[in-house]
Amino acid sequence: MAATLFTLGVKAQSQDYVITTQGDSIPCTIKIPLITCGDGNYKTDANGPSVKIKPEEIKEYYISKKNTLYRAIIKEGKTKPEFLLVLETGKISLYEEVTEVYVNNTVTTLTKWYVTKGSDVARPLKTDDVFMSKSKKQRKGEFTTLISDNNAVYTQYTTENKFSFKRIRNLVQQYNSTTSI
Repeated sequence: MAATLFTLGVKAQSQDYVITTQGDSIPCTIKIPLITCGDGNYKTDANGPSVKIKPEEIKEYYISKKNTLYRAIIKEGKTKPEFLLVLETGKISLYEEVTEVYVNNTVTTLTKWYVTKGSDVARPLKTDDVFMSKSKKQRKGEFTTLISDNNAVYTQYTTENKFSFKRIRNLVQQYNSTTSI
């Protein structure tokens, strides 16, 4: 993971890249379709062939124009990895999945956040959808357990009892930047 962070820091300003499941970092140009039906493709040379970005072969990719990092993650209850947007990385990593749903000629955007800590399996944490595999109470309880080894963050969370997207991200940032007590 440290190599990934180092690579992100070095290349973040100017160059797209993919990192293969073997750990090779490949500078490239990434193209994502406007109407996303998959994760797009990359080219290592302007005249070279396009290579499809597949989570079985690529563990993460970075798009410099958008300053966004995507990582192949296995969601709880699934067996195959999918790419999720990396919001935070550290002892606790936070990921986002945005889905557009079309109902009665109206587009609704649904946001779901997933979390990992010491595991490659991402658990559902927060959503603005009315349906999720676990209740809000269960997800809040799991989040409390995740941060319980950092007394300052744990106390702040349990005192405030706020479970908004903004507050969760802030708590994860604080958790990742402080030492556990």
